[in-house]
Amino acid sequence: MQYFIKSIFIALQNIKANPLHTFLSTLGIIIGVAALVGILALGDGLEQTGRQQLANTTSLNIINLSSRSTKTVNGVRVQIQDRPVLSIAQARELEENYKDKAHLEFLDTRTTEIAYQDSVIGAYLQGNMENGLFFAPDSMALGRYISREDVQSARPVAVLTYEAAERLSGSPESMIGKKILSEEIEYEVIGVFEEKERDIPKVFVPVTSYLQKENQHPDITMKAFKAEEIPEIETGLKSWLDEAFTEGSDAFIVSTNRARVEQFSQGILLFKLIMGAITGISVLVGGIGVMNVLLISVTERTKEIGIRKATGAKKKDIVLQFMAESVTISFVGCVIGWIVGILGIFIFVPIVNAYTEIGQFQAAIGAGTVMAILIIALIIGVLFGTYPAWRAAQLTPVDAIRHE
Repeated sequence: MQYFIKSIFIALQNIKANPLHTFLSTLGIIIGVAALVGILALGDGLEQTGRQQLANTTSLNIINLSSRSTKTVNGVRVQIQDRPVLSIAQARELEENYKDKAHLEFLDTRTTEIAYQDSVIGAYLQGNMENGLFFAPDSMALGRYISREDVQSARPVAVLTYEAAERLSGSPESMIGKKILSEEIEYEVIGVFEEKERDIPKVFVPVTSYLQKENQHPDITMKAFKAEEIPEIETGLKSWLDEAFTEGSDAFIVSTNRARVEQFSQGILLFKLIMGAITGISVLVGGIGVMNVLLISVTERTKEIGIRKATGAKKKDIVLQFMAESVTISFVGCVIGWIVGILGIFIFVPIVNAYTEIGQFQAAIGAGTVMAILIIALIIGVLFGTYPAWRAAQLTPVDAIRHE
């Protein structure tokens, strides 16, 4: 090990002796590694940005837990009469267990008639907790949203979408404090909000009020903060079901978009592999440059090699010296290329953010990228330094000393 470190210092001295020659020869490695760093960092950033965009605009991060409504008997699908029912207390338990990993909503929806004075409309009636996972906006247009106290005390209050309030009275502002009737239960309107897409009227009530109606089977819906944690959450939910219900997890359906998450990750991985292979050509050319430098070095230092072998140096000593030099030159080229790649990213990312509307795109540089660069340096050094080292070791002392 000590001899190898000494060989590296000798290699650094040789690099200093011919800096311009070494730089030009390693230019291919510098360019190739810089491109590779850019591709890997931008690929990781693209994956993170893509996950965020999909999580915010689709149901990619959604996990739904519901009891099975049917079973198959002798090839015939039949209704399950005594379905297990999830309770608000169990929803609260899961909410506490996964508060650092997911946003939870306990809800159920049915279509029904909503009446106000002489107006009757068809609408979605949804029992919600106070979270408002899907439809409740951060700030209400009028009034307020369902509170935790509303849920705990099963208050008969309701929040309307702007579309529902407008169809009921023609003046959404006048609906606050009014009573609406649904399935023989009166609800006081406490809030109205505007949806992005005004299509079907929706009415939101505390899930505890909603469950006063018999034969309701609400679901638990969770939105994971990170898509990569979905498999862990899914496994944890199944274990929890096995402990909480005698029927076990088989009586429930845990549905996720796990396949879509994996498909997206595979697509990004394919992108990085293809682009990495293309930029790898530059690295290969750079390795050839390193081999050229070492072959010239062997020719220039033939007499030195002869003297060393005449004074007792073995073939493995000569091989080790030139291999150390090859690895050192490759490593220096990779480090410079890594720095150039990072600087390029700092220039490229603001341009992407300026000319696109995908949000705040950021490149991500992980430990894997750094390790990849170190491995590339080692492979190039060993691969392209082998032949020059072998050629130097094959020289006989007499012929090497007589070389001019």
